[in-house]
Amino acid sequence: MIKRLFVSALLCGVSLEADSVSFTFYNDFFAGSDGHFTNGDALSWLETGTTKEKSYTNAFLRAAQGIVPLSSTKEHNAGLSLTQMIITPKNTELINAQYADYPYAGYLAVSAFLLEWDQEHFSEYSVEVGIMGKYSGAEWVQKTFHKMIGNQQPQGWDTQLGTHYTLNFLLQKGVKSWQGSVGDTLKADWLNHYGVTLGNFNTSVFAGSSLRLGHNYVQNFNAHYPYLKSEASLLDADSLKHGFGWSTSIGVETKVLAYSAILDKAVDSGYATHKNILNALVHLSGSLYYNQHKLSLFYEIPTAYTKEDHSTNVIGGFEYSYKF
Repeated sequence: MIKRLFVSALLCGVSLEADSVSFTFYNDFFAGSDGHFTNGDALSWLETGTTKEKSYTNAFLRAAQGIVPLSSTKEHNAGLSLTQMIITPKNTELINAQYADYPYAGYLAVSAFLLEWDQEHFSEYSVEVGIMGKYSGAEWVQKTFHKMIGNQQPQGWDTQLGTHYTLNFLLQKGVKSWQGSVGDTLKADWLNHYGVTLGNFNTSVFAGSSLRLGHNYVQNFNAHYPYLKSEASLLDADSLKHGFGWSTSIGVETKVLAYSAILDKAVDSGYATHKNILNALVHLSGSLYYNQHKLSLFYEIPTAYTKEDHSTNVIGGFEYSYKF
């Protein structure tokens, strides 16, 4: 199943003739900890170019007609993303299930997304197909990464949550509420966004706001939430080669969580993972730009996901994107 998902994503990515690609990697290793949300990664493709060249985008537009309200006056780009998420208890040395903590759980998904945008606004429509359980490849990924960095191997993967197939939808909207200059050389922008996820993996509503300050940075959309959903940041509203630039940003995100397959199915299995309905996090990041390249380093500080958890699971990571 893992191979089928990966090959499908790769073939679709090739068929996009995409000229934007990005890789995002979350891991609490960067924060010097080994907490519950231990790892997440995403590989994304975005198709750009002229209208005639955007074969996948045009196919997506035809499929979306009559389902979502699309504007004929805005730009459209479509793409594909392959994501994986790994959840573990804090103590990974025990073999038996730790019902007073989180379970071992893995998630692997392929999503197709459509972005509609102009210079100040964007809308994202996404459909995601995924799988939880041993076929997600989470055990292999975590053990391989721990071996690479010299950490002890996790012992409890035989107790991970069972196989569960998922279908999820995402609608997200964002607007640059303000853009301006700071002094003679710096510029800044303020992005607000909100959205909803609906499906049997995650059902929630979310909203956030982020302020960015820098020099000669790409005029994209500074949106990095929900987790592993930063496709809007691949858009380049001015399509210029910028040379060297930099930016730093701070954002605050909130979410009202109605359903989580990982947390709710864990409760059904006897785990103490009664979810907090209201969640929030602070996002801090710094980015470097050079022509087609962008490298971002970030930290996220979320509130506890469950009522039983009173710790802070700081997550760090990086994102690299390249525009062909």
